[in-house]
Amino acid sequence: MRFLSPEQKYLLEVLKKTGCMRKSQALTLLHRQFGTSPNAIGPICRQLRDAGYLREFDGVISAVGPQYEPFIPNAIDLILAIFPRELPIFERTARNSLYALGTQSGLLARVFFLSREQKIFALPERDIVAEPASTLTVLLLEDATQAGRIPSDLSCLLAYPEQNGKLTLKQHNGGKNHEN
Repeated sequence: MRFLSPEQKYLLEVLKKTGCMRKSQALTLLHRQFGTSPNAIGPICRQLRDAGYLREFDGVISAVGPQYEPFIPNAIDLILAIFPRELPIFERTARNSLYALGTQSGLLARVFFLSREQKIFALPERDIVAEPASTLTVLLLEDATQAGRIPSDLSCLLAYPEQNGKLTLKQHNGGKNHEN
């Protein structure tokens, strides 16, 4: 077995949870955790790829194993925006969701992906992730037209990609079922 640096071990641990991420997202996480410089991400990923631990395609790195979910890089973008200065702890409890807990704020961010094909809107039941006092729910949609299918009493943020690939984020109706 090859020697892995703390940065490589951390990156592999995060990839076990997320399945994939953009290299730029990996750099952000490594910088927050270790102060890693932008010049180091290339060698870190190259060594892991050469050792057979990860794949790289079109700027996305993924753990070797099952195919990753394509919504994950956008979900990580949302989480990094929610926690601009914190190191989030990631968790996946379902195929269409990604959770992150802010290490300093204690905020739990839940990102759920809703595809166009989904006929019934339902958030998973309270999962195995213990919820702190503050929870933020974000529904990541494939496009803006899906917003009309979201129940009006649900308090959450909606995110969807624009034509240029950037994410738009909007508050959904204010809802009555707030989670502080």
